[in-house]
Amino acid sequence: KLKLAFLVVGVWFSWTLFGWAMERVTSTKFGEDGAKFSYTWTVVLIQSIGNASTAAVVLLTTGKRNFTGDVPARDWIIAGAAFMGAANFGLVSLHYIIFPMQVLVKSCKAIPVMFGEVIFERHVKLTAAKIISVIMLCTGVVTFTMGKKGGKDETLEFDKKLMIGLVFVTMALLCDGIYGPYQNRIKTKANERGAPITAYHNMFNMNFWQGVMALFVCVVTGELPKVAAFMSTHPSIIKIIAEYAAAMALGQVFIFQLQASFGALVVTKTTTVRKLISVLLSVWYFGHSLNAMQWSGVAMVFLSEPLGKMVGDMFKRVEQPRAPPCVRDIEAELTSSLSAKAAAKEAGGPK
Repeated sequence: KLKLAFLVVGVWFSWTLFGWAMERVTSTKFGEDGAKFSYTWTVVLIQSIGNASTAAVVLLTTGKRNFTGDVPARDWIIAGAAFMGAANFGLVSLHYIIFPMQVLVKSCKAIPVMFGEVIFERHVKLTAAKIISVIMLCTGVVTFTMGKKGGKDETLEFDKKLMIGLVFVTMALLCDGIYGPYQNRIKTKANERGAPITAYHNMFNMNFWQGVMALFVCVVTGELPKVAAFMSTHPSIIKIIAEYAAAMALGQVFIFQLQASFGALVVTKTTTVRKLISVLLSVWYFGHSLNAMQWSGVAMVFLSEPLGKMVGDMFKRVEQPRAPPCVRDIEAELTSSLSAKAAAKEAGGPK
């Protein structure tokens, strides 16, 4: 219980700090001209270096020097590319929509992941709990989006800026639907080979390949010299980015440890509460205001998972219809006869 409490509080603290640090990176204005740090590929590169380095240290200290886990590079590249898309498109969306809306839309991650599991893990089936949860998530997001007022003269009307932001965050969701289920596929194949991988193999390789691709994009687009010039003009951004990278690396460690020790359901409950904390912190710190309609959307989004699970459990508890008595008697007689024949065969008696 003490370990669970420690990990849960660790997730809440580190990922709430991460959400706050992420909005500081994208929303803070620097200098008299109010310049913002908009070099999202560099942010992805920095966080990848921090996360991969953290995972490498853990692997080395636990005696696991094979960082790839004998998984083909092709599989890691596919998962890493989708992982990169989820991170980068999510960051880009913050230039067009406020952080609370981005968190709520990203809460719809269950939709693409649900279908991704069916595609990549064919034994996974849709359940009543998943379907109900998805319906509530969509309803909550629509309710929140239809709200009229934001903070600091921001509006949530369906203008061009809002639509662009929603397109980017939707692309992030599609990437979420690939990299999560594909990681399950990698883990399943590794178990079948008799060479299971750890959560830190995932953490290292996902961030390593994401970092390689982000570096390639930064070089091709010439972003790194621009970042260097921005940091030279506004050196305070260095501390903000460092806090962002540290919070994310720490958060990933807590998430992976929590899942390894207590399972995915505990992680889901913990991160759902964390998202709510992030929204409330953003509303308080950055001055976003939510009206009653938007708060109802918040409630529907964050209650979708527990209510979906509750209804799903109700379906599971429904007693299945039993066969009529005559059918059960025939089944019992056949079972008894087959058992007797099998016993006689083993004893060398008449078949």
